[in-house]
Amino acid sequence: MPARKKKRITKSETFQTFVAWLIAQFIRIVRRTGRFEVRRGDIAARFWAEDKPFIATSWHGQNMLTPCFWHNWREVRVLVSKHGDGEIVANIMRILGVGTIRGAGVPKGEERAHKQKGKGGAGALRAMVRALGENISVALTADLPPGPARRAGDGIVMLARLSGRPIVPIAATTSARIRLNNWDSFTINLPFSRGAVVWGEPIYVARDAGPEEIEAARLLVQQGLNAVAAEAERMVGRAPLPSDEGAVAH
Repeated sequence: MPARKKKRITKSETFQTFVAWLIAQFIRIVRRTGRFEVRRGDIAARFWAEDKPFIATSWHGQNMLTPCFWHNWREVRVLVSKHGDGEIVANIMRILGVGTIRGAGVPKGEERAHKQKGKGGAGALRAMVRALGENISVALTADLPPGPARRAGDGIVMLARLSGRPIVPIAATTSARIRLNNWDSFTINLPFSRGAVVWGEPIYVARDAGPEEIEAARLLVQQGLNAVAAEAERMVGRAPLPSDEGAVAH
């Protein structure tokens, strides 16, 4: 098949919708066949019971299963890129019953901001603040492509500062998995295995937080995500990755 025709097929709406449906069914199978233990689920349950929104966050590449553990009646919108495989991911979320906000994370520094130009970072931030103000929770990864992985960016802290809503870390993993050799070591969780879901304590950011407080909050998010990731790994009988041991990545 000519490369041009192949590219046209793979970029078509029909093909991407079909691929998204297949992936969504696979995710459901992993959830339904896995033996999952949830720790500190009461943290999220309190927000749901009180009908209060929050900012759910995980590390990039470790978020395949997290939509499956969201309360099925409480609305959430996931931040999804406008580029690359974003359309497929958006379709997966739709099939799983999760809303989306299209755009990129908010990078730090002029060089990274230039690289993200046109990817909708500022618009996505406004949309997330607006959703939280309308009592709708949002979910996004704390680290930004192209890395470094497992280094929380400033964007999620600014979102908490502007919205007044807390950041709640979450990690989900399975004992059987495939880790890809890409920048975020994306994890494909496999069916019929032991699973773990760990929620972390809420992290609040004051609306008048200055640069020092923002950096302190960023480190808290980073450390909180490393902690829940390490706990989830241990729960399925696996040694945590070095960055999960509480180290602060720079």
